[in-house]
Formats: sequence, C-alpha cells, structure tokens
Amino acid sequence: MNLLQTTTPRGASSGARAMRSLLLGLACAAAALAAGCGGGSKAGAGGGTGPGGTDGSGSGGAERELSSDARADYEVALGYFKEQDAGAWSRDACEQAASKFEEVASDHPKLIEARYMRALSYDRCSMSEQAEDAYKDVLKANNAHALSISNLGTLYFKRGEVGKAKEHWEKAIDTDSKIVAARNNLAWLLLEDMRKTDDQATWKKLEEAASKHLSSALAVNSELVETYVLFGLLYLEGSERNRNRLDLANLLLEEGEKRSENYPPLYNARGLLQMKRNNLGEALANFQKAVTLDENFSEARVNVGNIALGFRKYEEAEAQFTQVLAKEKLYEAQLGLGIAQRGLGKLSEAEDSYKKAIEMDGSQGAPYFNLGVLYKDFYANKASDLKESKQAYETARGHFKTYLSKGAESAENKQEAEDNIADCDKIIKQLDEVIKATAQG
Repeated sequence: MNLLQTTTPRGASSGARAMRSLLLGLACAAAALAAGCGGGSKAGAGGGTGPGGTDGSGSGGAERELSSDARADYEVALGYFKEQDAGAWSRDACEQAASKFEEVASDHPKLIEARYMRALSYDRCSMSEQAEDAYKDVLKANNAHALSISNLGTLYFKRGEVGKAKEHWEKAIDTDSKIVAARNNLAWLLLEDMRKTDDQATWKKLEEAASKHLSSALAVNSELVETYVLFGLLYLEGSERNRNRLDLANLLLEEGEKRSENYPPLYNARGLLQMKRNNLGEALANFQKAVTLDENFSEARVNVGNIALGFRKYEEAEAQFTQVLAKEKLYEAQLGLGIAQRGLGKLSEAEDSYKKAIEMDGSQGAPYFNLGVLYKDFYANKASDLKESKQAYETARGHFKTYLSKGAESAENKQEAEDNIADCDKIIKQLDEVIKATAQG
C-alpha cells in the first residue's frame, strides 16, 4: 500500500489549505456607477479561482445623485482597473489602480465605491496588509458595507484565521443577504465539516445549510460557475451511500460549464467525479485540463501526480509534485514526492521528503507508514550486515506503530500496518537467532 497523500483526491480532502488554494472570489463595486469589474474574480498565488464569485450588487450604498465630475473621475479609474483585470496584474499595476481610486475618494469623499475599489486593487495582488487597511477605511465611512466585510473574511481565511473569516462572512450576509461570495465560502466550510463527521444526522443538517447558501447565491445570480462547482462537490459527498448523487453532481457541473468553459476548478471537480466513477483516464484528462488553464492550480496538479503514482509513472509524478512545491509548501505534494522518489530508487531523498511532510503536518499518519515501508522493504534488504538489517526492521516497526497511534484511515490500512509489525517482529527474532548463532560459532 502506498498510502497516497490523502485517502481522497486533492480538492476533495478536508482542511483549510485546500480551500485557500481555490482562492475565493472578490466582489466588485457596482451600484449606479459600474456594472461589475470586467474580468470578474481573479486568482492570486496558489492557482484557481475557486469558491466564491463576483457580485455586481450590494455595494453597500443605495443609488444616489452624483455629480458628473464624480462619475467621470470614477469611470477613469475603473477603466484602468478593467484593463488590468482583463490581463495579468502586477504589483505596480495594483498600486497604480489603488492610487487612482484613492485620488477619486479624496476628491469625492462620499463616493464609497472608490474607497472599496482601492481596497480591491490591493487585493488583486494579495497585498494583504494594504488591502485590510483599505477595507477597514471603507467600514469607517460605512460600517454596513457588506462587500468589504466579506472580503475581509477572505483575507483572514488566507491567513489561516478560519473562525474570524467565518464571523465576517456571516456578518456580511446579515448585512446584505445578496453577498454571494460570502455564501459560497460558508458553503465550502460546511462542506468541510460534512467530511469530518460520521454522524448522519449532523451530516444531513450541514448539507441542508450548505445547500441553502448555494441556492440563495444562485437566486441572486444564476450565472455563477463557482456556485455550480461547489454544488457539484456537495453532491459528490455521500455518493458511496447513494450513487444517484453522482448523476446530480454531473448535472450541476454541466450547468457550470455552460457558464464558463475556462474555469479551472470546474475541471478539477470533473476529475473528482470521474475518480468516484473509477474512470481514471477521464479523471486524469480533466485534472490536466485544469492545470493547462491555470499552471499554478496546486490541487489539480497534485491530483495529476497522484494518478501518475497509481500508474507507476514515477518520473511524471516527481515532476508534478516538484513543481507544486516550488510555489507552495503543500503536505500532500511533499508526501507524494517521497513516494515518487521511492519508486525511482531515490531512497535517501524519499526519506527526507517523508520527514518534511511530517514537519508540515505532524498529525498525519501516512508519512510514518511510508517510512515503515522504506525501512522494511528497501533499507533492510540493502543492509551490509545482519545487525544493520535488524536495526532497519526495528526502525520500520517503530514507524508502523507511530502510524497506528495517529489513527489509521481505514480498517484495511490498520490491518496492513499490524501485519507489517508482525512481519518485523518475526524477522527480528530470526535475525537475533542467526546473530547469536554466528557469534557462538
């Protein structure tokens, strides 16, 4: 058993890191001034434009009379923003856009949209501190500006402050029920909670709450590909008990594709669907398309690597995981790299990768299992003498025991670890007898 990174493909696993790389959508100010921000939500580092979506409504202020000068100045700044949003943002472009909106806000203090767009300009380049200060500046002028509250939640989530993020998203919805990005993000958190519980009553309540958020988001904007993808992922859960859920998931993903054929997380979700159907070839094709659309989409690239491992294409898997790790220190990629290196006979490199995976997430048992395999099936056989071989088996046994102490992912995995421990005990006893006999002889 390889015990690949997670027991589920990347993007279906739990944990805040998976969501962070599917970066949440940030809404654009609209009101009476603009009908959105052109290119819609943009991904920052990490790949994918993931759950959340653009929101052309609810900018935090009602339509009102504005001077022609205010409108004209805002449109100039917004025009520059749209130009950058249609392409690739740079830090310089983000700073210039923010400066343009800051000037508009200074000349027209009542124009709350300009303050908001200044914050969003910083957010486009993941300039977290500047964006946070700018959003808070918006809230000083209007503490009910729901988009700023929601986007602050996104900033906090990216920092790992999940509880704080959730509070902001809930507050944003309480302030304006039409903030779809916040609803999508809360649905994702509920989806994560579904994956963590074995209690069916709790699972059902979580599913109902997530479904309500997603349905509400689509009621505001039925063109949100992000929401359809999240809905599809929601129906992938529980498909082991009810295979009909896979058909519903497929229908939702098809609806998402009608809205956008170039949304990377859509194809990652399609890959997960095909994995559920045991269609590995089609799953791989979808994961690869996701990576083609966004080369920084870590989750999809990890899934490509996982399937390559399953096909024993170790060089390809090594390349995929290495590329992920060059951009992001991701536990699953680090562990997968170790498995690929072991397959290529790079044993010391594999051991180093497993240990790095433990440093990234010490709660996981898989690295210890793989260290056990490395010592039992590889190092022990390459030992120069019986004592060195015995030491390798003892080390392997220790790793398998540590794996069990972390909680095996399944009864099958637990049994396999126990069988490996029994094998080690048997061989260690035999080696002791041979070593003793040799010494006496």
